[in-house]
Amino acid sequence: MRFALAIDLGGTKIAAAIVGEDGTIVAHSTRPTEAQRGGDWVLNRIKEAALEALETSKIHPTQLVGVGMGTPGVVDAEKGIMLSEAVNIPGWKGRNLKAELERVLGIPAFIENDANAAGLGEFVFGAGKGAKSLVFVALGTGIGGAVIINGELIHGVSFAAGELGHISVDPNGLKCGCGNYGCIELYASGPAIAQKAREFVLAGVSTKLASMCSPEELTAEHVTKAAQEGDFLAQSVLAESGRLLGVVLAGIVNLLSPDCIVIGGGVAQAGDWLLEPIRWEVKRRALPDATKDLQIVPAALGTNAGVLGAAALVFRSVQG
Repeated sequence: MRFALAIDLGGTKIAAAIVGEDGTIVAHSTRPTEAQRGGDWVLNRIKEAALEALETSKIHPTQLVGVGMGTPGVVDAEKGIMLSEAVNIPGWKGRNLKAELERVLGIPAFIENDANAAGLGEFVFGAGKGAKSLVFVALGTGIGGAVIINGELIHGVSFAAGELGHISVDPNGLKCGCGNYGCIELYASGPAIAQKAREFVLAGVSTKLASMCSPEELTAEHVTKAAQEGDFLAQSVLAESGRLLGVVLAGIVNLLSPDCIVIGGGVAQAGDWLLEPIRWEVKRRALPDATKDLQIVPAALGTNAGVLGAAALVFRSVQG
């Protein structure tokens, strides 16, 4: 069996894994990113995590066909060069990560945006396995995504495709940090859900959320927990976020006609309180021909989506 070294670079944690071609994770290692120390430090931490995973796996280095890495930010996936800064990592823009990883690890390297990597993981090994075309939505601190059409990951000419979070759902809505108004990220991300719930709590609306923590400490996880315990307000907040996300996804379905939409990220733990409104709006708004074979499902890989996607990137890039 062929094996890949897979790296998922996050703002706070680096995960490295040795992954078999069948998706089996045979060894795993993590390190704190400590991004504030800069790019050289982060690369050294990546090397440490990678070598520890390899040592733990007992796999001989010659069995590795390559290393794949998902990183925050816009990446030239052909050259492996960062085209934008990554969150909290000073000096990340302009780095040739492909060349640097190949230098320190001695095997072919393949670099991808982290949301694209997670989407590829779900397509190859997870909830989208068997689909022809897939849209992946990552709901967390922000909203990211990946688009795979007829098996091919779509990057666009500037490698910025998949930025679903900055599609406007309200042209006169809240102003986003990107400069646009009404981006769906301001209505359906984790912080957005928490903020909407916080406003209701501060207004004195009756809800279990008021007894869970102070309004300032509210998170989307609190909202999900309250919804699961039958709290009407929490359920309503999640439903409204799901409805607005469904409006955006209906347009994407009309444009791309995928057979699978996978909803992942921490906020997706809300389950059907979020998914059912999404499904309802997509069904109601998208063209019937575009939805007849469409499935909208929760992600299956959890926190392993990033490393499994990075591994899939390697296996798809290295033939034989």
